[in-house]
Amino acid sequence: MYREWTRGFRRCRRDCRDAISQIKEGTLFEWYETKTQEIKSFARKMLSGGQELDNVNQLSDSETNLAIPSNLVTMERHRGKTRQYDIIFMTARIAKIIVDVQEERNWAYSWETLNMFFRNPETRVAAGSQFQKMFLRKFRTQDPNTMPPCYELGKTTGMRPLSPLRKNAEAVMPWKDIGQQPTLEWISVGKDADGSLYSEKELRAVMDAVMDKDSPPIRFVIPCAQNWATWDAALFLRSEKEEKRELHIVFLQTIIRPDHGIYAKGLNLVRDAIPKNGKGGEGFSVHYHYVLVLMTCNEPISRIPKWRHVLLDSNEQKKDTSWRRDNLRQYIMYVPLKELLQPSSKD
Repeated sequence: MYREWTRGFRRCRRDCRDAISQIKEGTLFEWYETKTQEIKSFARKMLSGGQELDNVNQLSDSETNLAIPSNLVTMERHRGKTRQYDIIFMTARIAKIIVDVQEERNWAYSWETLNMFFRNPETRVAAGSQFQKMFLRKFRTQDPNTMPPCYELGKTTGMRPLSPLRKNAEAVMPWKDIGQQPTLEWISVGKDADGSLYSEKELRAVMDAVMDKDSPPIRFVIPCAQNWATWDAALFLRSEKEEKRELHIVFLQTIIRPDHGIYAKGLNLVRDAIPKNGKGGEGFSVHYHYVLVLMTCNEPISRIPKWRHVLLDSNEQKKDTSWRRDNLRQYIMYVPLKELLQPSSKD
């Protein structure tokens, strides 16, 4: 429990002393719940505009115009610069609590808060989890065909088709008309005693299960937080055409800017785990899809981006030439904030 607290809150020396004291008294669980409720209270004040906050204990974020309680954030200075910094939520746990509060109702500053999640890889996971919940909700309680439409990235940029007359511009996704619920799978980190990656074994197990004719044909895969720069979730789907088996892998990446880069690490991890032949020696073809899930505030008119090269990393911007237009289809999905933030009771 103490380790969970240090990951979740790690605020200051006073909180450390309080936590240690509560451990000695055997009341850490009660204290932990009190801290959670305190954070929720500060989050509600921030999301409503900060009018109820004490000016002494708040920070003003120039990029979002948010009035932010100092209890929720820390300042991360830019490398090599002493006067430039970003205000970020202190921990992934605090970000998750704020997400829970966001889903209570339609707050005035939900969009600005969502943007802050993307400033740090740890807290960005909270935004990705919101999309994962929305996606699963569509499958489990509604119709996957009501998913926000996807538009395939092409050679040139073009206006987003807003008119119903342009509905034929929507891409037909592999999940269309699928009549079964996805099975949820998690991909972990670390290595086994023999040095092999847990993730490789787990991905192969997922693929074997999907391609098994006696198993449900769809899996919804969520990776660990360390894969955040590559994909937030993926769908593994089996289909059969003219007695030929196909495996469709759809990567889903949550973004707030349409020029977000696509990185090779997580894509290669999945590709390397695919056996040359399917289970039992029967081969199947593999099709890769990558969906940029663009969060929008009020459904503004946007442009459909061009197909982009997959990069080896975010620093050198070198291309991974093994990924091309003919083996990685790319799409953009526009998800308005009102679609994303649904009350948690509906999940």
